[in-house]
Amino acid sequence: MIPGPVENSPEVLMELGKPPISHMDPQFAEIFGEALRNLRKVFQTTGQPFVVAGSGTLAMEMSLVNVIEKGERVLIISNGVFGDRFVDICARYGYEYDLLRATLGDCVSLDEISEKMDERDYKAIMVTHVDTSTGVRVDVEAMGKLIKKSNALFIVDDVCGTGGEMMKMDEWNVDVVFTGSQKGLGIPPGLAITAFSERALEAWEKRKTPVPSYYCDIGLWKPVMEAYENGEAKYFATPATNMICALGVSLKILLREGIEERVRRHRIVGEAFREAVRAMNLNILPKNDEIAANTLTVISLPNGIEDSMLRAEVRKRGVVLAGGLGELAGKTTRIGHIGLVDGNDVFATIGALEGALQTLGHEFEVGKALEVVSKKLLEL
Repeated sequence: MIPGPVENSPEVLMELGKPPISHMDPQFAEIFGEALRNLRKVFQTTGQPFVVAGSGTLAMEMSLVNVIEKGERVLIISNGVFGDRFVDICARYGYEYDLLRATLGDCVSLDEISEKMDERDYKAIMVTHVDTSTGVRVDVEAMGKLIKKSNALFIVDDVCGTGGEMMKMDEWNVDVVFTGSQKGLGIPPGLAITAFSERALEAWEKRKTPVPSYYCDIGLWKPVMEAYENGEAKYFATPATNMICALGVSLKILLREGIEERVRRHRIVGEAFREAVRAMNLNILPKNDEIAANTLTVISLPNGIEDSMLRAEVRKRGVVLAGGLGELAGKTTRIGHIGLVDGNDVFATIGALEGALQTLGHEFEVGKALEVVSKKLLEL
């Protein structure tokens, strides 16, 4: 029950276990092409998706280096550790940047963003949809409407959102979105996934300088993606064939459930965990439910209970949770509920937490959390 890598479906595991297929095989071209088309459905865009071997961090780097040039100024909106990662990449490539950083458990307001936009023009504005360190979710739709008033490109880190939170890329004015394979898409780590709008592709085309990274340059990848969508194999760098075949299977599973229904399921499970946490006399880190993610729950631990202590006790009961990150290390515990999580997983996790908290001497009404969850999950 960590926020990635998540559990994989039997169908995905079966696909991963098949003998490797050639990246030049017509059968693979068909599989890859269908996966690219299905990614458009997931992101709800007419833009160009890219799938390359790598992590979500590579996807983040690709999303920036193709549309921003050295010396150009961007606005970074950070709600946690992964928002801060934008800073590291921008500094590395020589981009000028302004940073709006939220207090822990909160998100930057639209008024703050608007004020910065009034002060100067930005080449791009970037934000993390769900920051995995804090469990805070931003309103991408509202932010997109605000940014549309400017000429800035809107770049969204959707690593912990894709497959559990809604993403309407075109409707919400998102120019670049990126994710990884190991969370809501339900396959192991190893694929960096991005999608570029027509406006983002135009920004790449109008660059005055070459993309400073060879492997990240979408100019080298775009003909490859287009060829596979046309059912033809084309080579630049060898794709992770088994992973892409597994992605094809996972996307079919996601779309078979339906995007609306999948987001609804994640919303109900997220609400169940938040209500259960409060029933155990604990608090979540996000300041209110409105900005709390569907895909993970970050528990703010009381004095006397350290993250490592709690997770060790929970693990004895067969459930693995994630620790706090950055400034929150030792002070928070993170429950991932993204992907194929169902009611059985919720009950097992809450039961393990109740047992662990009893052992650690935490005072709460035993059984109340399970009762709350039972009622909430009737909505599934």
